[in-house]
Amino acid sequence: MYPRTHHAVANQQYRNLELQSRVASASPHGLVSILYEELLRALDLLNASFVRGNSISGNPHHGKALSIIIALEGSIDFNNGGDLASVLQRIYRSAIRTLNNAARANDASGVTEVRSAISDISYAWNALAQ
Repeated sequence: MYPRTHHAVANQQYRNLELQSRVASASPHGLVSILYEELLRALDLLNASFVRGNSISGNPHHGKALSIIIALEGSIDFNNGGDLASVLQRIYRSAIRTLNNAARANDASGVTEVRSAISDISYAWNALAQ
C-alpha cells in the first residue's frame, strides 16, 4: 500500500502539468488570469496553513503569493494602461506590504484583506475577456 503522501505528490504533479499546458496555450490576457487564479490559491492555502497552526512567516505559500504579486506588477503596461496602471501598481505594492506585515505579526487578517482585494481585481479582469 502506498502512503497518503504518494497520492498528494501525484495530484500535485498532475496539477503542475495541467497548469503548464494552460500557460503554454494562453493569450497574454489569459496569462494574467492564470496569475490571479494562482495568487488566490496561494492565499487560500496560506490561510488554511495558518488555521492548522503554521506560521505565516517562512510559509512557502506566503513566498509564492509575494512572487506572483511581483510578477503581476511587472506585467503592468504603463504605456497603454493609463491611470489604471498606476492604480494597480499601488494596489500590488500595498498587497506586498500587507502580506509582509501579516507575516511579521503572524496575523491572518492581512492575508484575508489581500485576498479580498485580489479577488475583486480578478473578477474585473475576467469580465474584460467576455
